[in-house]
Amino acid sequence: MKKTANGLLAVIFLITLMLVLGANTFAQEKYPTKPIQVVIPYGPGGTHDIAARIVDSQLQEILSVPIVHLNKPGGGGVIGGSFAKEQKPDGYTILYGGITVLVELPLTIPNCSYNTEDFVPIARVTYGALILSVRKDSPLKTLEKFIEAAKKDPGKISMGVPGLGTTMHLAGKRLEMGANIELNTIPFKGDGDSITALLGGHVDCVMTGITSITPHLKSGEVIGIASTALDPPKTFTEIPLFSDKGFPEVSVWGWTGPFVRVGTPEPIIKILSDAYGQAATHPSVVTLLQKSGTTPGYLSSDEVRKLMKGDYRKTYDAAKAAGLLQKK
Repeated sequence: MKKTANGLLAVIFLITLMLVLGANTFAQEKYPTKPIQVVIPYGPGGTHDIAARIVDSQLQEILSVPIVHLNKPGGGGVIGGSFAKEQKPDGYTILYGGITVLVELPLTIPNCSYNTEDFVPIARVTYGALILSVRKDSPLKTLEKFIEAAKKDPGKISMGVPGLGTTMHLAGKRLEMGANIELNTIPFKGDGDSITALLGGHVDCVMTGITSITPHLKSGEVIGIASTALDPPKTFTEIPLFSDKGFPEVSVWGWTGPFVRVGTPEPIIKILSDAYGQAATHPSVVTLLQKSGTTPGYLSSDEVRKLMKGDYRKTYDAAKAAGLLQKK
């Protein structure tokens, strides 16, 4: 009986050891082992889309897995943000967002299905100014003429923005308040769609990120009449700053970067943070981002958290002043 009992104990010990080792092996499973899906909450050709595809071309080399991009435009970015929130927090779905999707929309969009706290920032990849642009044949080729025309016919000038509650929409509202004018704001599913509408003569102007409008500024199809840059730009130096024209309240940087769902394991967040740090600062990526018109500006996860706190307060104040605040 004693030998039988000892044998049984030995078997139980071995089974327990195997279970423990198996659990540890599972817990230490390598990440990533399959393609990663990057959700872009805007259509192709926009600021987020361009930046994400540039940095992810290097990211997939670092992580040794394919990066699949999924454009989910609509609601100024809410549809993409909502979709990303519904996915498993396993590191295989990344939301490529920024100040608009993660800070502004939860404050300004009624019944937004997610909050800022639902996502963890991985990094900041780019930042850049917004540009108020018109077609090359527009009579409103200067900010002075633009404001004069807007005062003459309130609500007549149509301005395309990539969704209500976006950085671009809020910048337009700041301009309206500062210049005491009224514009006809028309939301689209992204910068790309609003620019297409401008080129087609369906809107009089657009407020977009500099990245998406850069090819059209270079080709001469559109003219930038004012920039929200906080400092004199290194590119397109001919575009005046809103601050130099007497509207400092319009000056703001937009920025983009990857996020994951709250609940994603810390080791995975660390892997992604390190990988994006390498990708965003890689010389080829920096060059491509600069050529696209944006400014490469890598920040770590912790640095983005601090940035978002300041952006939240600024957005709250601006949205409240413009009558767009939905949440306190």
